[in-house]
Amino acid sequence: MIFATAMTIGIIVGMMRSAASVAIVAALMGLAFLAALFVSSGPVSFLSLVLAIAGYNFALLGHVVALLTFERARRQQAQIS
Repeated sequence: MIFATAMTIGIIVGMMRSAASVAIVAALMGLAFLAALFVSSGPVSFLSLVLAIAGYNFALLGHVVALLTFERARRQQAQIS
C-alpha cells in the first residue's frame, strides 16, 4: 500500500512538470518519516521509507519514459507527414 500511494504521488507530481515540486515532495516524504520516527513509541520500519522512495522514483521514471515515447512517436509522425 505504501508503494502504491507513493507511486500515485509520483505520478501526480510528474504531471505538474516542476522540478521544485518533485524536490519538495521528496523532502516531505523524508520529513514525514522523521516525524514518525520521533513520535512513534515503537520501532519504525525503514523498509516503509525504502518502499515509499522506490514507488516515488518508479512513478517519476515511468512518467519520463512515457514522455519520451510520446515525443518520439510525434516526431516520427511529423516526418511521415
